Amino acid sequence: KLDDSGTSLVYSTYLGGTNLDYGYAIAVDISGNAYVTGYTSSTDFPTVSAFDGSLNGGADAFVTKLNASGTSLIYSTYLGGGSGEQGNGIAVDTSGNAYVIGITQSTDFPTVSPFDGSYNGDSDAFVSKLDTSGTSLVYSTYLGGSASEDGKGIAVDTSGNAYVTGDTYSTDFPTVSAFDDSLDVRDVFVTKLDASGTSLVYSTYLGGSATESGHAIAVDTSGNAYVTGWTRSTDFPTVSAFDRTSNGLYGAFVTKLDDSGTSLVYSTYLGGSNLDY
Repeated sequence: KLDDSGTSLVYSTYLGGTNLDYGYAIAVDISGNAYVTGYTSSTDFPTVSAFDGSLNGGADAFVTKLNASGTSLIYSTYLGGGSGEQGNGIAVDTSGNAYVIGITQSTDFPTVSPFDGSYNGDSDAFVSKLDTSGTSLVYSTYLGGSASEDGKGIAVDTSGNAYVTGDTYSTDFPTVSAFDDSLDVRDVFVTKLDASGTSLVYSTYLGGSATESGHAIAVDTSGNAYVTGWTRSTDFPTVSAFDRTSNGLYGAFVTKLDDSGTSLVYSTYLGGSNLDY
């Protein structure tokens, strides 16, 4: 944590065990507690008040909450099944519940009140909500089709709805009230789960005739979702665009979906003549 001038560290710490540990995402609540996720292959990753105190497979996601001073863990837990997981995104609501998205290859990933309680294909995205203590799951669900998915970004609105993005190779990825209900090759997905985690408010593909990946998502107070990632498509959907033309082999994109998920408010390429992600 750097202070507001950027000239000094408020705190700075290692977090891990004796094997490999990677931190991929962070969120902060109104009290300054930091929530982090990633993956670990350490059997001795530090756990405190854990939902799951043991490594389950070759690698698990972890979810850790550090106090505002960075000197102690409020909770820290493994999250995974018998194969492999990785936590890629995390968000926190005003009550201190943590929402995590990532990728799983486990048929026994822990599910609670799920939208989808069964593993679907080569890999699935997962979305899990941990309560404020970190000791139990409010909900936890698979999200995917019969091929492979990777969940990468998550945001939460004031009503507790979760907005998630990533990428999918599945022709049968679940779609509801979709802007686009057909897979091209590898598409971005944008999905809104209701506050219970048991149903989809909307879920849509987003992409052109080549490949895309969604990496981050944000939501405003009106429920509009903003997504960014990369695309290789020359026909990525553009609306009211700063740039309507693919500039290089890989281009960044920025897309705003309305609150229904059925239409784009704007969508634009962003990049130059080389690689942009």
